[in-house]
Amino acid sequence: MIDGKPVERRLAAILITDVVGYSRLMGIDEVGTLRQLTAHRKECIDPAIAARRGRIVKTTGDGVLVEFPSAVEAVACAITIQRGLASRNEAMAAERRLTFRIGINVGDIIIEAGDIFGDGVNVAARLEALCEPGGLCISRAVRDQVRDKLPVAFDDLGEQTVKNIARPVRAFGLSPDAIAAAPELSPSGSPTSTRRHRPWIAAALVAVTVAVGGAAWWIVRGPLSVSRTAEPTSTTPAPIGAARASIAVLPFASLGAEGDGDYFADGLTEDIIAALGRFRDLSVISRGGVFAYKGKSPTPAEVGRDLKVRYVVEGSIRRAPEHVRVAVSLTDTAHSALLWSEKYDAEPKDIFAVQDQITRRITGALAARVTGLELARSAAKPPDNLEAYDLVLRGRDLLSRRTRAANAQARGLFERAIELDSNYAPAYVKLGWADVAAVNQGWTQDPSETLERAESLARKAIELDDVNPGAHALLGNALVQFGDYDRALDELKRAIDLNPSDAESYCGLTNVLLWRGDIQGAIAAGELLAQFQPDISAGCAFSLAMAYVLADRGADAVRVLEQSLDRNRAVLDTNAMLAAAYAEVGRQEEAERQADIVRQRFPGFSREAFGSLMRDPNQREKLRLALKKAGL
Repeated sequence: MIDGKPVERRLAAILITDVVGYSRLMGIDEVGTLRQLTAHRKECIDPAIAARRGRIVKTTGDGVLVEFPSAVEAVACAITIQRGLASRNEAMAAERRLTFRIGINVGDIIIEAGDIFGDGVNVAARLEALCEPGGLCISRAVRDQVRDKLPVAFDDLGEQTVKNIARPVRAFGLSPDAIAAAPELSPSGSPTSTRRHRPWIAAALVAVTVAVGGAAWWIVRGPLSVSRTAEPTSTTPAPIGAARASIAVLPFASLGAEGDGDYFADGLTEDIIAALGRFRDLSVISRGGVFAYKGKSPTPAEVGRDLKVRYVVEGSIRRAPEHVRVAVSLTDTAHSALLWSEKYDAEPKDIFAVQDQITRRITGALAARVTGLELARSAAKPPDNLEAYDLVLRGRDLLSRRTRAANAQARGLFERAIELDSNYAPAYVKLGWADVAAVNQGWTQDPSETLERAESLARKAIELDDVNPGAHALLGNALVQFGDYDRALDELKRAIDLNPSDAESYCGLTNVLLWRGDIQGAIAAGELLAQFQPDISAGCAFSLAMAYVLADRGADAVRVLEQSLDRNRAVLDTNAMLAAAYAEVGRQEEAERQADIVRQRFPGFSREAFGSLMRDPNQREKLRLALKKAGL
């Protein structure tokens, strides 16, 4: 309590600046220094703070204390300020330049009469004192929040013991040279260079149709006919949350589960993701985007910042042989406000009705906040046999492990599910995906027969349930393998029309546009996929990287492929494509080392067969030359 009133606290990013050698400068020219400081504030510092939603708490002679709603905004603002001041100083004599230090911290603050106090502020002040003139010094908490969100790399300054702070502070610095080398940042904190635009940023700036291939239909939501002779066009993908509410369903916790018992919680999580994805006005982060949080306890605000979503769904399941309890909540990440929570008690045979209620209640809570939200039935058609559903859940869990043994085990479970319920479409879909995975990973002696079986399974699933997006995505992926790109595109369009947030469908779309020769369309689809699923699969990363290489964006290809190999180093296509990407950006020694890895691990590699699915002979030749340059 302060004067009988409750203490007001909140988490904030705090930025503190001051002028290096201010007293000396005032001694040389008091009036000129004050005039220059005022001009810097009015023309550079204050506008940058306002553009980043900062609040100037107070000024202290040569310093400014600012509060920001996010660390990304604070750091982007600091970079903008230092770049602007460096430019303004170029016309000044060295001894009269005003050079600033900036420190930034994220921490808990106390608000009193408009001012802010607390260790969060004190640490920011100590970081400012550690800062290199003209640079930037931040805490580890800030670095962790801005890493991979801004195009700069901070130097680790180690643990720093600072005055009046009990624990050492881990500090990170950005030098004036690094600031000068960084790309210009838009008000969103992203590079303004056209080459580095992610497509959803461009869409937010201007609604303009550009020639990036046949991907326009999924943005405007009108199923366009695709000419087989004319060049198709598309618009830049709209950002998640720009026109639709964005939502992440975190993995449900399985309370009291032993061993692999949480597969049921994982399966229910995936079903809710898929069900919500059928609402056109919702953008739903896919399984791959949210399961990185499994076993962790992030706050909704952290998830909102990481995945750029406004809403987070959390839940838990306590399952007994005769009883299931499901608890679920919906939180607005922007305000950390709990919008809705509920508990459900049900018998196992009623789990489908429980799922339907959860989905309807979530969309009902969002309806008041989203214009034109469709209130459509989203629950998948339940099987006649509950055991078949359980088997498919177990198989899906195995299939996600991406190993040959797990694939074989999953296949057996899906086949058993079909025996129990021959009308359950998801069992056919998942069995078909097991076939596709076997072909892609070389786990079958007869790829052609395996693909034909996958196609047959997809058509059977569509016959049973024509509105199952996974069935259409499976058929599209199978048709791609057979070179029937036009019909594959139709099926993938249908899949995304049924579920606009389905990552598998966007991955398939990236593939089919790449092989059809629509390189810019493939890049647009692949980058949009990365919004739904930040850790995209090896197959999707390969297709996006190949499109980057063919578009002369080798550095982007290297980035995507290196990240993919960090997760799985045993994928043939990824290794070979990275060798070509290294060669394209002039990293010849690394290209040759990577080529050696391919030859050692995959002695049957064929440069000629590598891009054989590509329709355009010029693109096939360009890829062949890139591989040859790498030594393959």
